[in-house]
Amino acid sequence: MNAEKLTIADVERLLSDPSEDARAAVAAKVARQFSQVELAPRERELAREILGYLVHDVAISVREALARCLDDKAGAPRDVVLKLARDIDQVALPVLERSPVLTDEDLVGLVYYGSPAKQCAIAGRPDVAAPVSEAIAHRGDRTAVLRLVHNAGAVINEAAATILVTRYADDADVSVPLVQRGEMPALLVERLIAMVSEQLREYLVEQHEMDHRVAATLEEQTRERTTADAISRMSHDDMRALVAQLSENGRLTATLILRIACTGEMRFVEAAFANLTDVPDERIWRLIHDVGALGFRAVYARAGMPEALYPAFRRVLDTYHAVRSSDGTLDLDLFRFHVLEGLRETFEEIEAPDLDGMIDKLARLASPVPGQRRQNVA
Repeated sequence: MNAEKLTIADVERLLSDPSEDARAAVAAKVARQFSQVELAPRERELAREILGYLVHDVAISVREALARCLDDKAGAPRDVVLKLARDIDQVALPVLERSPVLTDEDLVGLVYYGSPAKQCAIAGRPDVAAPVSEAIAHRGDRTAVLRLVHNAGAVINEAAATILVTRYADDADVSVPLVQRGEMPALLVERLIAMVSEQLREYLVEQHEMDHRVAATLEEQTRERTTADAISRMSHDDMRALVAQLSENGRLTATLILRIACTGEMRFVEAAFANLTDVPDERIWRLIHDVGALGFRAVYARAGMPEALYPAFRRVLDTYHAVRSSDGTLDLDLFRFHVLEGLRETFEEIEAPDLDGMIDKLARLASPVPGQRRQNVA
């Protein structure tokens, strides 16, 4: 006989044994049965009745036993699970973290009216739908927000991200993980990156008494590196939207384009030069990749890029064409190794341990050329 099977003896035990331990044991036994599909209709009905009775038990340990055993049961009675979810934190957290019975509507209400601990439990669920993320973004405690932005199973849409950016404008612990999320709306990425880098500049100036110009340089380098990292997870459309926003904000710089070119993301390079030259996508691709050195030379000049960095761009493009395989795939480690070696050869006076360090130093060779007129592409 299955020891876990609910029997009339269990019902009698509930009636005859008033101890808390006895009720908790029966609660766990009944709750576990909901994973057994072979329960007869009458057995299931009896189990529901017992759960409905025990969920109101005055003893916390009894309700805890129910919550622990029902937390992952898809067939658990919804009214019982909801009652447990609305209970004190000690009882509620297991079902809030895992129960598949709770709907998005249930979870949104629990976020709005629940404790910080409950909000944090919901933020850590294996799957968090967009409406629930929006609720946490709007009303969640900071601990819940931090858990949400680090949860790969949470869908953070544009509405939720916008709320978080507004609420935590000065909190890098929230904004940095947001930037690193793959589904982050492109038009918010640049705003978040700007926030993070500005916080770094203020910190360096205030806490370390660093010269404003040096701090501004480090801020720009941080912004570029973070942008380059975010771009690798973007769709083509999102990337184009980001390019347009960077251009509008005056942040589509030569060093940013070069830094991203060194990651092998030629989609960004093509979109950037198309934006800066007003040359259609199809033609910009041919001018950069097919026409040879003169084609890119003309595009580079029309975009108003600093002459000092042209040899670096040329070296990166030549390496890209040399390393990329016939089927279009790119061994990124090999590519970056040869790019660094090529830049060291081209700029012998510059010593740098890695590509980012090399680009940071190359940036000193180039000064912005604001308002430079675009030239015609041959």
